[in-house]
Amino acid sequence: MARQIRIEFAGAFYHVMSRGNNGDKIFFGKMGQESFLKVLNETCQRTGWIVHAYVLMGNHYHLLIETPEANLVAGMKWLQGTYTQRVNAWMKRRGHLFQGRYKAQLVNADPMEGRYFQTVADYIHLNPSRAKMIGKGKKWETLQDYPWSSLPAYSSWEMKRPKWLEVSRLLGTYSFKDNALGRESYLKYLEAKGAETGKSYSELERGWCLGDGDFRQQLLDKAERALSSIKRESVSGSAIKEHDENEASKLLKEGVLKLGLGHADFAKMPKSAVEKKALAAWLGKNTLASGVWIATHLMMGHPSSVTQAKAWCRETKEGQKWLGKLESTK
Repeated sequence: MARQIRIEFAGAFYHVMSRGNNGDKIFFGKMGQESFLKVLNETCQRTGWIVHAYVLMGNHYHLLIETPEANLVAGMKWLQGTYTQRVNAWMKRRGHLFQGRYKAQLVNADPMEGRYFQTVADYIHLNPSRAKMIGKGKKWETLQDYPWSSLPAYSSWEMKRPKWLEVSRLLGTYSFKDNALGRESYLKYLEAKGAETGKSYSELERGWCLGDGDFRQQLLDKAERALSSIKRESVSGSAIKEHDENEASKLLKEGVLKLGLGHADFAKMPKSAVEKKALAAWLGKNTLASGVWIATHLMMGHPSSVTQAKAWCRETKEGQKWLGKLESTK
C-alpha cells in the first residue's frame, strides 16, 4: 500500500503521535524525557513550531503543534532522527527507536469550531489519568503532578514556560484567561474529567483529520493538488525548502553583521576560517538549511566541512567562544 500523503501548509495544526518500535520504551527514564524536551526545543527553534500541548509516556508521545510554515515533515525528521541518535549514543544501542511512521492528524483549530482543538489538547493532558498513573497512593496524585506533560506549565507564570509553548489559545476556547484564576479553572476542569474516554475521543483513535465536512474537503483539495503535481511531492515540499533557505539567508546576513564581515570577504578567506565555521554551526543550529546550502553560501567547499564546523563549536573552547559572539543579542 502506498504511503498516505502528508498534507502540509502554513498555519496547519497537527495532533502528532509516535510509538516505540515493537511497543518498546522510547524514554528510558528521566534522562530520556529531559533529552526529548531539549530536542523538541531545538526543533521549534529551527522550524518556528508552536506547541499547544504535549505528553511523554513510557513508550509513546503526543504533541499538538502549529506549523506557521509548511514544514511538518522536515521538522519531524529532525526531531525523531536527532532524538534517536542521542538515545542510541547514550544507551549504546543501534537501530530504530520509533515504530514506523509517526501519525499526524490535521486538526480544525478554527475558533468557531473550538471543540476539535479542545478535544485533542484535553486528550493529551488526560493521558496519564487514562493510563491509571494518577490517584491517591500513586506516584502522582493529580494530573498537575505528572512532570512530563505541558499541564504543569499551564499552571505556571509565562516566564517559567518554554518559549515554544502557547497556552492562551486553549484557555481561550474555554473563555479562560491566562491568569491565576483562568489557569486554576482549566486544571479543575481536567481533574473533573479524570479518565473519561467517551465518544468525544473516539475520532482520535483513527482517521487522518479532526474536523467537520468543510474542513475535510479543504484538505482533500490540497491533497489533490499535490497528487497532480509532476513530482508528486507533498503539498509543500518545495515551499519547505524555500522557507528553510530564506530563513538561513536572513540569519546569515545577521551573522555577517555581528562578525563585522561582508559577503565579499568570504571569497578571500580560507575555507576553514574560524568565522566561517562559527557561521556554519550557527546556521545549522538555528535553521533546517542543508549542509550543501550552508557550505555553498559560506564558500567552505564540501558539505562535510559544515559537520566538522559544528563539532568544532561544540567541542572546543575557541569554537564555543566564536559561537557565543553570534548568539549574543547585541
